[in-house]
Amino acid sequence: MAEKYPITTWMPVYEDARRVLRVLEGVRLSNWQSMNKSINDKWKSPEFKGIWKTPHEYIPVVISLEDQELAHRIWHETKVLPHYAFNTVELAQNNCLGVFDGDCFSLTATGQQFLKCDDSTLEKIDCYEGILVILSEVADKSPGTENDFLTEFRGWLHSHSTFSPKNSGLVAQRYRLINLRRRGLIEKKSKYSITDAGLEYLRRVGSFNDKERPTLEEEVNRNNTSARQQLGEFLQTMQPYAFEHLIKRLLEAMGYDNVEVTSVTNDKGVDVVGDIELGISRVREVIQVKRQQANVGRVVLDSLRGSLHRFDAVRATIVSTGKFSKTAKAAAFDKGAAPITLIDGERLLDLLMEHDIGIRRREIRVFEFDPESLSEFEDDAVLPPSG
Repeated sequence: MAEKYPITTWMPVYEDARRVLRVLEGVRLSNWQSMNKSINDKWKSPEFKGIWKTPHEYIPVVISLEDQELAHRIWHETKVLPHYAFNTVELAQNNCLGVFDGDCFSLTATGQQFLKCDDSTLEKIDCYEGILVILSEVADKSPGTENDFLTEFRGWLHSHSTFSPKNSGLVAQRYRLINLRRRGLIEKKSKYSITDAGLEYLRRVGSFNDKERPTLEEEVNRNNTSARQQLGEFLQTMQPYAFEHLIKRLLEAMGYDNVEVTSVTNDKGVDVVGDIELGISRVREVIQVKRQQANVGRVVLDSLRGSLHRFDAVRATIVSTGKFSKTAKAAAFDKGAAPITLIDGERLLDLLMEHDIGIRRREIRVFEFDPESLSEFEDDAVLPPSG
């Protein structure tokens, strides 16, 4: 049976952890405990709900005066929220990076190597914390969702760590996925995929028994990236009216009914209309299509809202091959105004590929030798009598 040990639940990003460790070096244990007690005592209080993302607001009212200097240092020197700094201390204690020696926090020799981004130190932490398990799962199942990786990670978690068997491991996995993304070892569009850097890292640490498998997965990822890029380039060159019909096809695939492309000469800024079921109601929606690379601004949203009554619609969507300005994003869900969904170029490509529009899926069958499945025949074999 594998030895069980504590792991870091809310796994910090390593670059954040390094900044926090530098600030904590030399901090008194009593000061650290007092600051965290002030936060924990008020964490679930309704009085302080909604202020935890603004340290300049909560530090003066939540944390005692003698501990405010430490909280301000953590925030201003690391940009890590003070109530998240305990993640780094947990990581340090679990992996022997630092300890409260006597009355002050001090880094160990391993901790000093961690600050220097020593490869062997990072590999040991990744192994200890189960990060390599998740990275290997992403490599095996790219592109995949969190649930695709959770079964394997949960099995590792419950057999190697002191996590309660009742704990699903979803939070622990999510923070490790963030860690891997920030390090450039995986990426996420609509789903998670391993990067070339992630594959190279797995080869180096020896997580793959089959050295040829990463090559195949790397080729598949490269092919999928190329197909996505070609689709995006094609959209930019489509005739505008043909592009509107493409969006009509997409909406139908997404479950819209009675979808129609409006008249070119009398669309009032509306290119496509359709009905969509929301709960127990069916509502009319108008869609404006923008085949452009420039950002779509707020004036487009305001104009579209003004056209809703002409189509008896209650909501709207803007589909663009480009992006949206900050003011447009802020205005999309103005209070008291009809909601407007914004679909930018990257999200549009996600939807087209999800519904097999403009791309063709090809199944690749990979065979692996499975000697265990043949063992039953050896067990049943009877040798002929001798002589």
